[in-house]
Amino acid sequence: MYLIIPKLSNMQTKTNKAISLLHSGCLKEALAIFSTFRVGFTKEERRTLKIAHECLSGNAGFYQQIGIDTNSEIEKSKSILLSKYQ
Repeated sequence: MYLIIPKLSNMQTKTNKAISLLHSGCLKEALAIFSTFRVGFTKEERRTLKIAHECLSGNAGFYQQIGIDTNSEIEKSKSILLSKYQ
């Protein structure tokens, strides 16, 4: 019995796709993927990524109402991602 193993070089992982989106300037789409990651980010970093994604998806008003600086969260998310995936 033989096991067929696909070539890994042709497979695109979620991480690779998200990094590609980030580097091409598609922050909203990259955050849609990165905000679902549980490994590789601290609890506070995950919170920032999730808030930034939701702000870019049209929910910024909600976060502003509860006193969160949405622009700051978006900038922090960029910094987090670029520091890990530059």
